[in-house]
Amino acid sequence: MQRTAVLAYHSHNIRGNGYGENDHVALARDLEVILEVGARVLPLAQIASVMRGEQAAPPPGVQVGLSFDDGPIFDFVDFDHPHWGPQRSFLNILEDFRARHGREAQPQLHATSFVIASPAARRAMERDRDSGFADMDGWLSDEWWPDAVRSGLIAVGNHSWDHVHHTVPEIAVAATRRNDFTVVDDLQGAEAEIRTATEFINARIHGACSLFAYPFGHVNQFLSSDYLPKHQDRHGMRAAFGTGGRVVEAGDSVWNIPRLVCGYHWKSPAELAALLRS
Repeated sequence: MQRTAVLAYHSHNIRGNGYGENDHVALARDLEVILEVGARVLPLAQIASVMRGEQAAPPPGVQVGLSFDDGPIFDFVDFDHPHWGPQRSFLNILEDFRARHGREAQPQLHATSFVIASPAARRAMERDRDSGFADMDGWLSDEWWPDAVRSGLIAVGNHSWDHVHHTVPEIAVAATRRNDFTVVDDLQGAEAEIRTATEFINARIHGACSLFAYPFGHVNQFLSSDYLPKHQDRHGMRAAFGTGGRVVEAGDSVWNIPRLVCGYHWKSPAELAALLRS
């Protein structure tokens, strides 16, 4: 029997240096938990290919996908937090795990970082006092994206043009409601938020991103059943990920693959181990 869990982390989620307060601490510990329970890490693109019927399913067991949201540079480089000190980047946490255990422990170790495309939107989010990093320049820059892809451990995915975020002065869709991605409910809005983001990201990474993550985990019928499956030639996506808070089940749509979010759907190594074992 197969069991697939897609996990989501946020590298800007730092409120201390304990497991429940810091996604960097959590990711490092969770990689050990995944190994301890005998689960295999697979790239999200492979999980999507299996769900699309393009690739044979892996052997029975537990599969885990790793995803990072919003695209802070903390996914890629170490930094000093103004209150909580040195923080190891997500990339280097993956590298550290491989150095400790060898490549054979998780031969397909890999994660996808879902990034926000719009430079103006990212600048507005950087300066938001609620972000926790308003005094740090460039923490949502795109300069690291090509190097992340070249590392072989992180792919860059599409997290929309502007996240329909409340800090952005002017969003791409004609809607007054913010922080709600379900307002993207017609072709014009979807093209502005998803297709435009794909084109921008591809130009930066000199390649092709093919995976989408819904901002806020907000999924609507138009995107998941109409735009994404019927217009793949326009937007270039091959799968989309929500935040359903459960493992992948038979019959799940490749356009709304559920994820479990660190700090929300599990809050300790024991809870993650139970989710993977149950």
